[in-house]
Amino acid sequence: MLPDLAKIIVADHDAQAAVAQAQQEALALKGQAEARVRESQAQLQDELAAARQAAQTEILAAAEARAAEIAAATARQVQDLTGRAKARQAEAVAALAARVLGP
Repeated sequence: MLPDLAKIIVADHDAQAAVAQAQQEALALKGQAEARVRESQAQLQDELAAARQAAQTEILAAAEARAAEIAAATARQVQDLTGRAKARQAEAVAALAARVLGP
């Protein structure tokens, strides 16, 4: 009976050691997994920031191009209106001079 009890005690001790080792390995794996998750999160945040920057740059370029188009169109309209105003002013001066000087 004593030899059987000794075997049981040894087996129990071996099992406890195996469980402790498995727990240590599990903690090490958990730490590695957590480190990988942090690295992945950091990489994804960097990728998101780069994508956001690229989108903002594209949107800004499009807005600047549109603003330049609007500014050019406005300048053309101002030039056209200025030309019309000068032409009408010349016509008005001619008409006034004709009235004042008579037929």
